Amino acid sequence: MPSLLHSPVSVLHLLAALVALGTGTAALFLPKATTRHRRLGWAYVGSMSVLLLTAFRIYTLFGRFGIVHWGAVGSAGALALGVGAAVARPPGVAWLRWHYVGMGTSLTGLYAALVVESTYRLFSPAYFWWSTLGSGLLVLLLGGGLLYRQYPAWVAAYGVSAAGRAARAPAT
Repeated sequence: MPSLLHSPVSVLHLLAALVALGTGTAALFLPKATTRHRRLGWAYVGSMSVLLLTAFRIYTLFGRFGIVHWGAVGSAGALALGVGAAVARPPGVAWLRWHYVGMGTSLTGLYAALVVESTYRLFSPAYFWWSTLGSGLLVLLLGGGLLYRQYPAWVAAYGVSAAGRAARAPAT
């Protein structure tokens, strides 16, 4: 079983993960479009940036770039989507949708990474594919389902009616 804190990079990685979990979860559950939400969001983005940068310096699992690193690549993309949508704010409500999807996916991925990291350390490597990646995939699927299910209620709560969404929806 690998050591939890084997280098200064892993200590920084762990601290950034704890900050990201706290700030991301708080931003998710507290009221949106407030100064507090924005501050928590930027703290989340900063800690996730440190977390992702340090993730590419840790190779104790496989000794090389592995499947966990691909998860970090996906998480960086989701984070960029969520931040880019909120910063650019294109006309209409599309930015709100992309912000929700990007940040929600980023936080879901962070929780999946927590499960992957925990199960990797708790269970035998012989069960890696089932216990570690299987449970991580389950978290991603559950989180994705919750994001999909909560989206209409979340948008309605922040001033976008179903009629307004239908009027702005692209024609297919």
